[in-house]
Amino acid sequence: MLMRKCVYENISKDDIQKLFPSEVLPELQRLLTLLLQKFQREWRADVHMDKVSLPRLKTMTWNLATQDSEVREPVAVINLKLQNDMQCPQESDLSFQLAKETLDTMLKSVYSIRDQLSNMGET
Repeated sequence: MLMRKCVYENISKDDIQKLFPSEVLPELQRLLTLLLQKFQREWRADVHMDKVSLPRLKTMTWNLATQDSEVREPVAVINLKLQNDMQCPQESDLSFQLAKETLDTMLKSVYSIRDQLSNMGET
């Protein structure tokens, strides 16, 4: 908790010392406060570097194709263009195939997510 507060909140030396329970010896409080202050800037920089940015969907296209197998079941070929805005804008392409059963399962999950998001907006 102490480290998290030092990294994510701008707390001073006095604020850090207020976080210790009374049972912690004053000398130990002083040493821990010095260490927390010493590494506070470095830990903040590390947290900033570790932030993850999820790519966002830019475009999606699809078509139907037949698998290269004996059965020749049709599959949906999904092509996604994703953009990652974290450091320098970068686009990437992602393609995958879904059989009817897998597509049905995925759509049920997506509809469930949509319904949950709609319910959250109503409350």
